[in-house]
Amino acid sequence: MVPRSWLPRWRATEVEVDRNRAPNANLLGLLKYIQPQPSELSRATGHAQTVRNRLTGNFDIRKFTRIGSHQRGTAIRHYSDLDFIAVLARKEARWGRSTVASTTVLNRVRDDLIDRYTTTDIGRDKQAIVIGFSGGQSSMDVVPALFDSFSAGRPIYVIPDGVGGWRETSPESHDRYFASADERSVSKLRRTIQLLKWWKHSRTPTVPISSFYMEVVLASQGTCAGVMSYSQCLYQAFRTLSVRAGQGIRDPLGISGVIAAADTNAKLDSLRRALSYAEEHAAKAFDQERLGSGNRANDQWNMVFNGSF
Repeated sequence: MVPRSWLPRWRATEVEVDRNRAPNANLLGLLKYIQPQPSELSRATGHAQTVRNRLTGNFDIRKFTRIGSHQRGTAIRHYSDLDFIAVLARKEARWGRSTVASTTVLNRVRDDLIDRYTTTDIGRDKQAIVIGFSGGQSSMDVVPALFDSFSAGRPIYVIPDGVGGWRETSPESHDRYFASADERSVSKLRRTIQLLKWWKHSRTPTVPISSFYMEVVLASQGTCAGVMSYSQCLYQAFRTLSVRAGQGIRDPLGISGVIAAADTNAKLDSLRRALSYAEEHAAKAFDQERLGSGNRANDQWNMVFNGSF
């Protein structure tokens, strides 16, 4: 695991929160604040082009495309890396008639990028090469992949599984699945995910929960479908996640196996405590709002967001 100590940590000091304003209005204000900034995206996109040029010059790259939260519209400012999948030709991962360990491919890609970016922080985690441009203020993850097959018209790839093997995934299929759920919620689902990500990073320490896990769980449960406020959506999301208590979810598309919330028991324990606390205060906030006490509801949301609301 690459230490992320070089990544900056921020607080929402610029958010205009009025204790006497309706909680939903304050949540809308928070949503406005946490959107990715054009300057961030422009800088990251420029870096992505140079990474692509470097890799295509030294590997047989069949596809290099954006995936993850920026692709699904759930990214937030300062915290969401720009993620790419680099699909290599099979020969790049072959030794004789066998496919090499995914760690071998990760190391080869990492070492090649280190040779190119000699003054940039570059490492790898379990699945990706992590590049910290601008001292970590513009971070990018590159996931090496191999094309595997088509299933029901869907492209299936294999990516590192974190322990040297390979596991199946299909970013395009998962994007369509999430987009369909988000459409049923009139885009409230993806915005609720953004609020959850801000909650995740507002806590100390950061809540150890996979963003992909949150997206799949809430999309599969129809969260935010129907007419409801962001206060109700957020409470419903915390309730759903807290009831699961970090239990993994089997990929509803039948592609990626079981999707984990966190990768260690210690992280799962920390996650369960954070979700229990958030659900408790989100429920109180929603109750106070229904009773007409917007200021008390705002106080409860402020507790959920650790003073950054």
